[in-house]
Amino acid sequence: MTRKIASIKKILNVSPIPDADSIELATIDGWQSVIKKGQFKPGDQVIFCEPDALLPDKPEFEFMRPKKFRIKTCRLRGALSQGICFPMDLLPTGSYDLGEDVSEILGITKYEPPIPMQLRGRVRCATNRLAVPKTDEIRVQNIPGVLSRHANKVFNITEKIDGTSMSVYLDPETGLHVCSRNIDLAPDHDHKFNGTAYWDYCIQHDMEDVLKTLGGTISLQGELFGEGIQGNKYKLKGLHYRVYNFWDMTNHCYLEQEVMKDTVEAFGLGQDFLVPQLGQITLNHSVSDLLSMATGKSTISDVLREGLVFRSIPEQTDFEIGRLSFKAISPEFLLKHGE
Repeated sequence: MTRKIASIKKILNVSPIPDADSIELATIDGWQSVIKKGQFKPGDQVIFCEPDALLPDKPEFEFMRPKKFRIKTCRLRGALSQGICFPMDLLPTGSYDLGEDVSEILGITKYEPPIPMQLRGRVRCATNRLAVPKTDEIRVQNIPGVLSRHANKVFNITEKIDGTSMSVYLDPETGLHVCSRNIDLAPDHDHKFNGTAYWDYCIQHDMEDVLKTLGGTISLQGELFGEGIQGNKYKLKGLHYRVYNFWDMTNHCYLEQEVMKDTVEAFGLGQDFLVPQLGQITLNHSVSDLLSMATGKSTISDVLREGLVFRSIPEQTDFEIGRLSFKAISPEFLLKHGE
């Protein structure tokens, strides 16, 4: 399911904010967003821009200039507000469907933080999606229907790490491949250090040998974090990597969570090879419940964790989002780090 940073949504509910005379709280899917009092009512269609939407420099968005046109999580009069609701008249005259992506029409893009030098690299080739499917978990606020459809199913819980996505795999002809979220990164000759954190980590930690140990047909997907990455919120020395997916390149499928754990143990890859495993739940929770659950201390260091990832046991798909897997980002984490 592709993220729609600005789309047509319906106001589900409007509720008062204690001691606030001029603002109230709107519910949109699983999101809550502060609006002007009387601006919208339940049933109204709006343009909803999610957190991390980057608005264009246009007169209608001038009020966002002090925030550099980026929408962030905030609190207003004590109420958590995520995203902004805009009236439909910002769009050209026409008919728009509920859920329709209007980002391109309005010139709205997703904010992407500047890429530090140590994460930049030359493109080797277009990423082979059979070898490394693109990793992109959907936020729980966007899928309240999924929660109700899959109630009472069992989900595995892992800690979501604030870093950068890195996938690695072996090709029989071209050897080790190291990929960021979107590109296959080129090594220097003979796989020597090339100044990018991705390749440097893989050389230092013999990732080619790790992949050979796993039979050469498994692609690893995980999070690279530590010094020089996302402000190093974990205050760690050096670079670290935790795996969250084993992708079977032969059968084009993800391995089950228990198979991953058993494989790591069988090959002696160490307890820190996978992302932190936090147990299981039987899903019977609201969006609000899962966001509350997401807030807590990281198991990696003594800091606030970014959030949680929930994945069905066994692996399943949903007609709306595909793989039955989603994330809950801690609002307190977003507020603390100005995101």
